[in-house]
Amino acid sequence: MYRKILLLKKEFQMAVTRQKNKKWKVDISDGYDAITGEQKRHRKTDFKTRKEAERYEADYRINKLHQVSCKEKISVSYLYSLVKEEDELRGNKRGTIDSQESYYRVYMSKYFKNADMRAVSVTDIKEYRNWLKNQPSVKGGTLTNSHVNQQMIFVHKMFDVAVLNQLRQDNPCNGLRRLPQQHKEMAYYTPEQFKQFDSLFEEHEYPFQLLYRVLMFTGMRIGEALALTWEQVNFDENYIDVKYSAYYRKGQVHIGTVKTTQSNRRIYIHRAFVEELKRWKNQQYELLKDFVTNPNGLQIYQITPEVLTGPNVSNFRVVFKKRLPANFKLIRNHDFRHSHAAFLVSQGLRNGEGKDYIFFTLMKRLGHSSINTTINVYSHLFPTQQKEIASAFENF
Repeated sequence: MYRKILLLKKEFQMAVTRQKNKKWKVDISDGYDAITGEQKRHRKTDFKTRKEAERYEADYRINKLHQVSCKEKISVSYLYSLVKEEDELRGNKRGTIDSQESYYRVYMSKYFKNADMRAVSVTDIKEYRNWLKNQPSVKGGTLTNSHVNQQMIFVHKMFDVAVLNQLRQDNPCNGLRRLPQQHKEMAYYTPEQFKQFDSLFEEHEYPFQLLYRVLMFTGMRIGEALALTWEQVNFDENYIDVKYSAYYRKGQVHIGTVKTTQSNRRIYIHRAFVEELKRWKNQQYELLKDFVTNPNGLQIYQITPEVLTGPNVSNFRVVFKKRLPANFKLIRNHDFRHSHAAFLVSQGLRNGEGKDYIFFTLMKRLGHSSINTTINVYSHLFPTQQKEIASAFENF
């Protein structure tokens, strides 16, 4: 009995060790020979890092020896390091990575500080979600269901990476349903309302006025619009190429990729707006020619060597809101994208175009990754559809 205990201790001792040449090796017990009873071992040497050796060990134990629990616990910090490596490999957006870092630092790293992430169950995940719902929000109160759902996407991703790296056989988040979110009625401006909004700008506020014209006339996301330079504007063919997205983090502007592959798109613009952009480009050059060598690299809203940023826009909105008429509501920046879509839908219906064609056109112009996204967001803009369905039964 004593000899058996010694053999078990020897079998499960640390399998990853340092070599004399400063590299790492894996030495794993591979069971016992059926005839001689002697212990078999699997060895592999010269791993550059301990982490690389540990991954190899985990892969071998799970896929060759069919062992799930094989070594010391998997910490949340180690699992997060794998997520960061995966993000770097995939070239994920900096904004997404920063959001994940915040979720991890503020919430996950604290809650799972002492946890073995291999052993976390679906019950543990539900308890974590309940804990999140009671955490304070910077906007007052506690975190909303919408915010918690966003965080749970990250948690699901963490365990997907654990499975991918063969540290677990399952994802405890699978089958977990999203919390119900409060439905927000979409706000948008009609063409008449936008013209009223547009008339309220003062002359020195033209960069902001131009930004909102871009949002209204193209349907771009605010980040895409703030990353727009003259290099992306084709005056001969009347289009804008959407390639980048700007975001502001820790006092700096970052230019990254657009939201999805489909967000890389070409948006054609009407001739009057093209002519306005041409005139403004010449004026802008006169303002900034002493500061630039490549005017095509300028952000199209610049009137100083500094680019227009998200915080600049937020501060402007506070001031601008004060001069609005009492019965006129200032919609969110993203709602100008909805305004663009609503106008295109109304024009399509007026021209007798089919609903499927309108949705397909919207999907391409807005850069949605799926037609389902377009339908889910904008199907309510077809108010007569339900009436038509009901009237179809008149002659049943």
